[in-house]
Amino acid sequence: MVIKLITVSCLVILILELLFVMINLLLRKRPQRIAFLRSFKKGKCAIIYVTAIPLYCIGHIYSGQSFLVAFFGSINKIVSLVVLKYDVESIQSLMHADMLYSFTIYFCFVLVGINALIFTLSLTNQHIWAAVQAVKAMATRKDKLFIFGNNHENILLYKSDKNRSKLIIDNISDKESEKLYMERVSFISSHSFELPLESAFRLVKKYNRECVIVVNTLDEAKNISICRAIIDKIADVPENIRERLFLKTKIYVFGDPRYEAIYEDIISSGYGCIHYVNKHHKIAIDFVDKYPFTKFMGEEQIDYKTSLIKENVDINVLFIGFGKTNQQLLVTSVANNQFLKDGEREPELKKVKYFIFDKEKSENNKNLNHSYYRYKYELANVNREDYLPLPSLPAEEFYYKLDINSCDFYDKIRSVVTRSKHDVSFVVIAFGSDLENIDMAQKLIEKRKEWGADSLVIFVKVRAWRKEQTMIEDGLCYFIGNDEDVVYNINNIMGDDIFRMAQMRNEIYDLEYEITSNPSASIDDEYIKSISASAYKKWHISKSQLERESSLYGCLSLRSKLNLMGLDYCKKKNESDVGLSESEYLAIYAGDDMPDRESYGVKANGKPIVKYTLDFPLSRRRNMAIHEHQRWNSFMISKGMIPSSRKQIECERIIDKSNNERYSNGKNYSVRRHGNLTTFEGLVEYRKIISKRDNCSEESIDVIKYDYQLLDDAYWLLNSSGYKIVKIDKSK
Repeated sequence: MVIKLITVSCLVILILELLFVMINLLLRKRPQRIAFLRSFKKGKCAIIYVTAIPLYCIGHIYSGQSFLVAFFGSINKIVSLVVLKYDVESIQSLMHADMLYSFTIYFCFVLVGINALIFTLSLTNQHIWAAVQAVKAMATRKDKLFIFGNNHENILLYKSDKNRSKLIIDNISDKESEKLYMERVSFISSHSFELPLESAFRLVKKYNRECVIVVNTLDEAKNISICRAIIDKIADVPENIRERLFLKTKIYVFGDPRYEAIYEDIISSGYGCIHYVNKHHKIAIDFVDKYPFTKFMGEEQIDYKTSLIKENVDINVLFIGFGKTNQQLLVTSVANNQFLKDGEREPELKKVKYFIFDKEKSENNKNLNHSYYRYKYELANVNREDYLPLPSLPAEEFYYKLDINSCDFYDKIRSVVTRSKHDVSFVVIAFGSDLENIDMAQKLIEKRKEWGADSLVIFVKVRAWRKEQTMIEDGLCYFIGNDEDVVYNINNIMGDDIFRMAQMRNEIYDLEYEITSNPSASIDDEYIKSISASAYKKWHISKSQLERESSLYGCLSLRSKLNLMGLDYCKKKNESDVGLSESEYLAIYAGDDMPDRESYGVKANGKPIVKYTLDFPLSRRRNMAIHEHQRWNSFMISKGMIPSSRKQIECERIIDKSNNERYSNGKNYSVRRHGNLTTFEGLVEYRKIISKRDNCSEESIDVIKYDYQLLDDAYWLLNSSGYKIVKIDKSK
């Protein structure tokens, strides 16, 4: 009876142990399941071996041994059982006599075997899984994503791509590989990047697969070294295959803005395959796109008949902290948030005021001195007679060395945001950790109520979504800069809708230039197709980063421009969701002031190629063209460009990329000068200088038309990109 009781008890314990393991393996999520398997290394199922002791003990006693001999003998058998030595000879008598006992012993042996298997898998499974996944990733016919560098940011990038076969490549330790295994991230551990790079290029050259490479090791020297190796490999590719490499290989390198000049040099040597990603620039672009200042302005600030800012209205922006993010937000905002007000003859610039608070002396900044402030300092003492009319500085900045703990901090902010009920004011908080930024936002929300500054808009920089954000949900408090949504997302890295619109705008620019420059050419689909292919190639290979960003920033300003007319754009739900018609849009934007859109009788990708004259009458459309030229001036100034002198516009000759000598017309990117960096009136003088020198008509070399084209073509550009134009409530 005792034997039966002990046998049944042990069987119940073993069954419960089996159920415990099965439930944990089946019901837990992957990370918890893997952690559970890891616990087998620590003797998670030692209960199986403990249960075997009484089973062996009663078997030995049944064979005639004393209790002590049987007990210590059982312990000896358990030691052998751990190494899978199954001994039944010493207990055969009871096994023959009792079927339940025999079943329980064999059931115990099976569980010991399963435990050993799971223990082995817990030690080796991550290595087997990693090897299988790496082979699978390389062998599949899918396009590839290779990410160089193992870090949290790259894991976010990896998970954002749902279409490609992907691998993280780095010198990965066992501890790191365990983490990647738990997160189902395929990887290759390699001390060198040479072999993975060679494999990536072979996939493109031999199998014609698309390959995306991301370089983000969080080590600038290593990033640059990898890029140099990539450039060398591109140079080794035969010329007849290099074209395929350009079309099929996209390489994105993340880099600190402190080394932007180095990365720009790398890009220029990368045959159009390498693209520089500045994290803070991505955040700034997203900020300007989602939150143009016009979004928060209404009839009190904007004259919707003229698209001009009303008198006695100031636009104020306050930066709390002036680190990398706010530095980039400043120059990106200056390059886009431009406004006009009524002038004596024509509209003139209404400068946005930027108030910068930081505990350091922030106006001393090598990057800003090289870029944004170059125009301010180099043009301060020149003889203005030597230049076309110089545009004014694009904004006003006021720097305050003021810690947030200072007694004067809130008083200074209050004096800015409560000056006038007609003003619009924005605060951007990016001085510390996410929690510090959120805490400051909470304080300013309370201050806003105390001060009666009801229109004060607050933006808070947070790197990741936090529960604390829900505590300050507020109609005029917005969170910006979320890394996962804005930066470390493969679709955003490879080009969002704004980027694609910029490419379309560039293609049409080249088409219009070619067609208007060769009016006698036979224009058909093949002709347009060849120009489009050439434009795409030049966009990536011939054009500099600055030229590409010029088109990008133009498209980025579309929302602000539409807002100034009481309009906006948004995604279409389906093809029948059209919003305003093209004729309705043009009536609001231009009225009767539109050129003949059928002057050439040619369309490219659905857009008419328009012949522009020199007739630019006073109208809202002209105001918006002046606005666009001012925005372009501000963009160029933010990038460190300065105007060319009259003499340089007329006489300077340069060697172009085809090794031909030609007039530069003042456009010389190698020394960061441009002949069109002048006022709207200055562009008229510019065309007179060129037409006189070349003995050609002014109409053939006019550049003012380019300031009209963005909004002239806005309906086509947005509609082709899946957007519709809608009216907004102007009274808000």
